[in-house]
Amino acid sequence: MYDGKKLRELCKDFTVLLVDDEDGAREQIYNILILIFKEVFTAKNGKDALSIYKENSIDLIITDITMPVMGGFELLDLVREINQSQKVIVMSAHTEIDMIIQAIRLSVDGYILKPIEANQTFEAIEKAVSNIKLELENIAYQKSLEDKVNSQEKLLIQQLEYDSLTGLPNKEKLYLEFKENASDYSDMIMLNIDNFSQINATYGYLDGDLAIKQIGIFLEEIVTDNLYRGNGDEFIILVKHQDSNKAIDLATKIKNKVYAKRFEISSTLIRITFSIGIVTIPKNETVLPYAKAQVALSDARKLHKNAIGYYTEDSHTKNYQQEMNEWAHKVKLALDFDLLVPYYQPIVDAKTGIVSKYESLARIVEQDEAISPLYFIEPARIAGMATDITRRMILKSFEKFSSTDIGFSINITDDDFKEEYLIDYLQENCKKFDIKPSQVVLEVLENISDYDASHAISQIDKLRTLGFKIAIDDFGAESSNFARVQKLQVDYIKIDGSFIKDIVFNENSLIIVKTIIYYAKHSGLKTVAEYVHNEETYILVKELGIDFVQGYFLSKPLKEIE
Repeated sequence: MYDGKKLRELCKDFTVLLVDDEDGAREQIYNILILIFKEVFTAKNGKDALSIYKENSIDLIITDITMPVMGGFELLDLVREINQSQKVIVMSAHTEIDMIIQAIRLSVDGYILKPIEANQTFEAIEKAVSNIKLELENIAYQKSLEDKVNSQEKLLIQQLEYDSLTGLPNKEKLYLEFKENASDYSDMIMLNIDNFSQINATYGYLDGDLAIKQIGIFLEEIVTDNLYRGNGDEFIILVKHQDSNKAIDLATKIKNKVYAKRFEISSTLIRITFSIGIVTIPKNETVLPYAKAQVALSDARKLHKNAIGYYTEDSHTKNYQQEMNEWAHKVKLALDFDLLVPYYQPIVDAKTGIVSKYESLARIVEQDEAISPLYFIEPARIAGMATDITRRMILKSFEKFSSTDIGFSINITDDDFKEEYLIDYLQENCKKFDIKPSQVVLEVLENISDYDASHAISQIDKLRTLGFKIAIDDFGAESSNFARVQKLQVDYIKIDGSFIKDIVFNENSLIIVKTIIYYAKHSGLKTVAEYVHNEETYILVKELGIDFVQGYFLSKPLKEIE
């Protein structure tokens, strides 16, 4: 659901013109708009709307396409003759491709399908008004800069456009100069110091600043093109048109010279290397290719330190970033519109063949398709939504098993421990849904010991004291070790599925699984085999002495519990 208060705050200073020949639809939308906009004008056709538009200050137009007297597209053509940047959202019950193409040609700012659906309407309005507000802020910002120049506030301009540490033009100056002289440049080079955080950690931030200053001087001696200080340990070069190899020749020269150079910090001589990204600036380009240069630099860093990367449209980093952004957006929508739900996979007692408990697995339901967390959990973690997913899974799983004796497990991430909400949140929902802590197994993911995990261990101890069971998930993968199991005092070891899937024909996997089982049995721990996908694997893990099994051979995750 959209936050009405937030949307009202966004739209309260703006006016809107609503154009629709259908009285019922117009009244329905008007009743929504009048609650959030400063002023709402209405018209039944394009001709009346144009008259209103000419006589009033209109920030946003929301118009139907098909209307008598004058349609929406004709209205939009005439409005754009008056104000080319006018923000417009069109409404239509038509989904024909020619309608959509016409809307795209006219650069509309939103498209609402009839019959009107509230969330779709709010989303289109929020996007359009945010763009209006952003443009006004940009105009205000540019005017502010112009006013400062006109007032000859040279000192302030110096502070705004030049880095105080190196004296080099800064990122703001970079954007301004590119905007004014974009056609002068053929390439952009981005330099980033490798492992600079280690220099700060080892020598301190004052010496880190000294290193940045020395590096700036070093680069000024080499670079004859426009050199800038970017964010942190980043330097940027705009290469002027010359021969086609100028950028790569300059980047190679910097790479070789910096490797041979020694910089003095705290009476110690240290070597510094750069990761370097190069992006060619297309002819008539008006937007600084800053993000593309970062992509090229990231590609270089994936190779090794002191490497040079080149931006391409099929860059792995670019595609990865785009995919992460798309999935993060899907997770946000899933949380907002309650599309993230638990599916329940049975965990079977290997001795009896009876379902012992269920694992609650997060799924995003989209057009009747249940999407696995393999696609969205990492983007959610990067975007800071991992704990939102855990909270939602706890809430819905507890509700599902409310007032029953059925056991179930929930995955817990390192982010959940860092936020330190779990103990109170679990206790609160146990009370709310009449769940006994002993019913709940918390499956702790491996990454809690990638660094000092004392923040997690103390919480796990408390949760165990309260009666919750602890399982260590994906054991055997990445940084798994038996010392961690001993330190966490877990109740279950869930063996990583990569070993179970090929255990029948992979001798190494078999040896690893046998070792884990041997340790578990002699430590009083229960074992769970995941990804049991066929009968042969099922028979083998039972023979090895596994306590519990789960996988598609027994049952896929279920929307409802049998």
